[in-house]
Amino acid sequence: MPDKPLGPGDRPHPSAARGAATVGWALLPLIPGLGAPIACAIAVGRRPSPATAVPLVLYSAALIGFFAFLLPFPAGESPGWASLLAFLSLLASTLGASAHLFAIRRYVWAPVEPRPAAPKPAKPAIPGQDWVAPALDRAARLRQDARRLAEGDPALAKRSGVGRPDLPRQFDDGGLVDLNHAAVEVLRELPGFNEATARQVRERVESVGPFQSIDEVIVEIGLAPGFEKHLREYALLMP
Repeated sequence: MPDKPLGPGDRPHPSAARGAATVGWALLPLIPGLGAPIACAIAVGRRPSPATAVPLVLYSAALIGFFAFLLPFPAGESPGWASLLAFLSLLASTLGASAHLFAIRRYVWAPVEPRPAAPKPAKPAIPGQDWVAPALDRAARLRQDARRLAEGDPALAKRSGVGRPDLPRQFDDGGLVDLNHAAVEVLRELPGFNEATARQVRERVESVGPFQSIDEVIVEIGLAPGFEKHLREYALLMP
């Protein structure tokens, strides 16, 4: 008898297959040799940012270090310190790299939203304003990438200064502000905030602990409804 055709419920779900593929990607470093650099290079190609470039450099250096500690000595005659350092380098470029990739897997493989096409102006643009729309669009995409980084690797996001314009940094997060850690001078510049509300937020975090949701912030400071949309766009809550 002919095989019964597969029904919709019998076919593997695309998201399940995609999840299995990303797990396989995160396990690539367990292949001794170039597994870690290849997996990290894939991450950089998909989501170029410090969150993916730093692991590529670190684990490539660890792999090079493994050979650098062993090759200068005859086989089986390397000193104990060289063998130990080579073992640690191998451990970092395999298990360490795989664990790191699992930590940033959601960030790397999150769906990339296509950039919307800018509408054609109905009339000639005013001179000097042609740069405004592209700049706003770029800032929105930077905020989106920074939020993904904060969700996927909060520790790296903190080290990169996400949401902290009051700190020296090179990472451009598109204007995000971390309500749980930013200084009063930064908070008071947010839409709907002033000196008093900024100090209220800072004192609440210091006495009770970090906010867990934007709704919690809105209720506690009594933010006017007209500013809620702007706050949700620019506010970030780092643990």
